[in-house]
Amino acid sequence: MTTTFVRQLGSESGVQLNPLRDNSEVPSQDNQDQLFGIMMRSARGRIDKPFKVDRGNALRKLGKGDLIRTSALNEAWVHVIEALNNGAYEAVVQRLVTDAAQLKWAVITASTDTPVYATSNKAATLTAIVNAGEVTSVTVVDGGRDFDGTETITVGGPGAGAILTPVLTDGVVTSVTVTEGGTGYTTAPTLTCLPVSGVPLDDYFMAVKHLECFNDGIIVEYRADEKKTGGSAVDNDFITLRIRDKSGVMIHEFTGSLDDEAVDDFGGSAYLPDVISAQTDLIEVLVGVTGASAVVEPSSDAYGYDTSGLEKWSKSAVLTCFVEGGTAYANDDYVAARQKLQYTPFNYTYISSGGSQSAALLGQLAQLSFDTNRQLRFDVPGNLNPAAAIAFVEQLNLGANQASHLIHAFWAPVKSNDPAGVNPNGYFGTATLNIAYACGRNAQTDSRGFAPKNYPVANKNWPIRRSRMVQTYSPSNQELNALANAKINPVTWEVFSGGGLFVFRDSLTSAPVKDSLRKLISTADMASSIDDAVTRLGKDVLQLPMQIALKRLKNALTQLFEGAVASEWLVPSNDPGMDGQAWRFEVVPNETHPYDRIDCSYWLRYDGVARQIFVTQTLTR
Repeated sequence: MTTTFVRQLGSESGVQLNPLRDNSEVPSQDNQDQLFGIMMRSARGRIDKPFKVDRGNALRKLGKGDLIRTSALNEAWVHVIEALNNGAYEAVVQRLVTDAAQLKWAVITASTDTPVYATSNKAATLTAIVNAGEVTSVTVVDGGRDFDGTETITVGGPGAGAILTPVLTDGVVTSVTVTEGGTGYTTAPTLTCLPVSGVPLDDYFMAVKHLECFNDGIIVEYRADEKKTGGSAVDNDFITLRIRDKSGVMIHEFTGSLDDEAVDDFGGSAYLPDVISAQTDLIEVLVGVTGASAVVEPSSDAYGYDTSGLEKWSKSAVLTCFVEGGTAYANDDYVAARQKLQYTPFNYTYISSGGSQSAALLGQLAQLSFDTNRQLRFDVPGNLNPAAAIAFVEQLNLGANQASHLIHAFWAPVKSNDPAGVNPNGYFGTATLNIAYACGRNAQTDSRGFAPKNYPVANKNWPIRRSRMVQTYSPSNQELNALANAKINPVTWEVFSGGGLFVFRDSLTSAPVKDSLRKLISTADMASSIDDAVTRLGKDVLQLPMQIALKRLKNALTQLFEGAVASEWLVPSNDPGMDGQAWRFEVVPNETHPYDRIDCSYWLRYDGVARQIFVTQTLTR
């Protein structure tokens, strides 16, 4: 026996070698405070859950930006692009869609040498014939596809009472039976008949679903390499599948078998759907024909090489497999997006409004801020004067939010060129840019892992770098006072010792307090980081013996708060209960439930911010 030990020793004589224990690991922090979350409309991006974008893939994942004049929600795209180019490491995006959005399959029918491409779940196009106020018959203009027989026809106005039943053949509406003609139809009503099945039902060779949901469509192409037996070309079940965007840029490529029993050299599945699912969750494939009969024949346009020796590919036209369904979002659409962003496994520290002026969307973002203890920064429209800007914020009533100190408002009465280069000169919000600067600042940590969050993103060290900037309103001192009382941070032209700059003039939270650390954004930044760190430390000691958990949590908090003092986040307190210290905590068993519950409380004195300076010069003789 060459092994000198066993892993588990019984009563026998021998040596038990226990598994390696690792005490070398040191606590580490991720870069979540360099990321922000956003709920936004975009031309591309999956709709079922949040996804990340960075400056290298933002255009591919989000698509090109659309003009703001067509939809105010398009400003969010500008914000994301600018933020990723100015310090934000990544954006966690939850795409906004209505319940009318429709994701379809790209269906390939290969019954002939030249494959045919179509999209699944196509609605039927029907025209009602009206006589004497009732529907007398229906003409089928297009029978659609993939109807499973459970569908009904919705009849619009101006009349009522018409009952129409679709007649199907192989999943296609071939005729319509008028069960009841109804009354009052002075004009032909609109007829709507949508397939309810989630998968293609007709006979097909292969179907592809692209979960990144490109509004502008995709291109599907595939081929099989030449395969010979006895010198003759034979059927091949191994294919290469490619997905391209509208411009022909390749997005995905996969190679696998159409035979559901195929295996690779290592004994793993070589079945194309399995190969794809092992690589990505962005593409789904169905093979319509199972077993060995799913092949590409030598006569196919997708087989082998042409007479010039070039690979033969079968290629679709641009297929619109995703229908956005409009941008008239209901409150339920915002709620659904907020819940997905709340429960995503992706970490982020900041929340951007994307320049939205929708009270319903901002309300959901404020709720997200409270539920996740993350900071929300939003824009007040720059075309408003101070009084209107204050009214805009007051009607949102964000100061009543239990986490109002995490909500920060910015007003920039400044026109500039679009920083993303899509829109003409106009007003563009700066709240997301403020987040981007904070993300860039947070990347510069000290030896203890603390970023300089005691330095707010404001004043001359954080100028706005846009072209053709023109301030359209210059608030008076009295208006600046009113804005500060409303907890709105102006973005204006200010003159410093080195010259003039457009800057974030203030750093106030929405907390309804006059003289408190809660009104400072830097406090919110540091406090939310500390809260996050403490709760993670608490998670680390859950399910440990009570005394061990108490000891480890106390040690970890001591190390955390000492680091915060060394990094100048915390300063000595003049509170009598603090005894001149910058921090104090209690970690004790709960008095009522001492066996399984720990109460953790801590008191901290954060450093403040020099917002006001009073200067006096005295002449002497």
